[in-house]
Amino acid sequence: MYRFTCYCICILILGGPFALQAQPGAVQDTLTNKIALLVQLSQSGSYEQAEVEAESLRAFMKQHQMPLTPKTITLLSSVYRANQDDRSATRMLADAELSARKDPNYTTKATLLKTIVEECKKWDLPDQALTCQQLLTVAQDSIDARERRNTAAGMRAQLDSMVAMRRLDVSEQSRFIRMERERAWLLGAAIALLFIVLLIAYFRSNERWQKILERKELEWDVMRSNIQYDAEMQQNAAVVEAVQSTPAVSAVVSVPDQYTMYQGPKPEAIALLIEPNRQVVLYLKSLLSDRFQIETANTFTEGLQLASDLMPDLIVCDALLSGKTGIEVARQIKLSERTNHIPVVLLTDKFGNEGKLDALRAGADAWFTRPVIDDEFDASVQRLLDARKAKHEQFNRFLQLYFTENRIQIEEPFLANTVQMIEQNLADPDFMADDIARKMQLTKTHYVKKLKVLTGKEPVQLIREMRLEKAKILLEKRAGTPQVISELVGFSSPGTFALAFKEYFGENTLLLYAQTIR
Repeated sequence: MYRFTCYCICILILGGPFALQAQPGAVQDTLTNKIALLVQLSQSGSYEQAEVEAESLRAFMKQHQMPLTPKTITLLSSVYRANQDDRSATRMLADAELSARKDPNYTTKATLLKTIVEECKKWDLPDQALTCQQLLTVAQDSIDARERRNTAAGMRAQLDSMVAMRRLDVSEQSRFIRMERERAWLLGAAIALLFIVLLIAYFRSNERWQKILERKELEWDVMRSNIQYDAEMQQNAAVVEAVQSTPAVSAVVSVPDQYTMYQGPKPEAIALLIEPNRQVVLYLKSLLSDRFQIETANTFTEGLQLASDLMPDLIVCDALLSGKTGIEVARQIKLSERTNHIPVVLLTDKFGNEGKLDALRAGADAWFTRPVIDDEFDASVQRLLDARKAKHEQFNRFLQLYFTENRIQIEEPFLANTVQMIEQNLADPDFMADDIARKMQLTKTHYVKKLKVLTGKEPVQLIREMRLEKAKILLEKRAGTPQVISELVGFSSPGTFALAFKEYFGENTLLLYAQTIR
């Protein structure tokens, strides 16, 4: 069992594939036995006997022309070192150098020379170590050159493979239509442009025909209104002639022109008339032109579109629009968040409770039965304008009490959301109306107009007044110095804050702060 273990150790120590595989079986067994015996003697400390076995091992290997391996050199060198046999060690290293010179395999040669160099350094043989080091350098250079050649051969093989694949791709692509990328992009862009041009032409053609149809309908309406107007004028002329010819009447009867328009400065407010009858439109213009700029719409769709785009200050809508109900127009105006603040006057052909029911169904603010009476219509419009002023005063009261304990509620969601967003951003000096309009999904123009209708204030004015109201409460509660409070309410500088406070309240911030401390 011990002998078998020694055999295994020797196999692991030698490990040289050339020395173990290139010899016949009997010689290899003898070599293994000798190495095992040498290892056993070295481990037991019998170095004199071990040296005898070492010389026998060298003679055996030389007889059978077996090269020394790195492990064998290390083992023999350790035996000679134990016996201080410089001469034998020198001869063994010289034989090893000769074996390395004859080895055609640069890998095993480099390993053997590296071992020889290490042993020469141990035995203090600098000349031989230098020679072996030079041979080692040459062997390593040869190994590197061989690796480079192998790498170049591999790359060449890969290149050849890629060239073959490229030729195959070219042969496959030759069966298809080839086009440069730039030309393909240009062709695609041209096709897309042609499609867009055709689409635009299609929409323009539809729009043009639609305008032609609308123009024809308008012409028919105008012709029908003119016929009715001519009939009424003839009837009035007949009545006037009959009255003038009566002897009992001596005064000359003059018929006033009821369609004389108001001439003066152009009003800022806008009134939208949704009415298909031209005579009614002219009559309403004569009643409203002194207070409003007049815009007209003939159809259901046009009325809703103008109401959304213009956001007028007053809407007068007929209950019948070319066979369609105008009640639905008024209802949609009142249901829309964009236009629900606009006063709507409904014109109906019903009397009493039926007309009132139409107005309630539409959500109108007022209603009139045709024909409209001048005084009643003017009084109703004036009541609507006065009601708007009352709402402005109510909002001012709400604003003055907003930051106090006596705060009152406001029913309009638009104003409640606006005031809440301003309160949340009071400390931000860059907070503007654009931010509120964007959050409410409105354009700045529409938001500013709706806010002014409901409050009588521009967004900048409202933000400024809320900041000053908040500042006054903070000063009265001694929440900080005027400079600190000006920063809390979003003023860029204490000087600007003091001037604005003086202009709004008529009081000096420092005096108010000093009085509060007392």
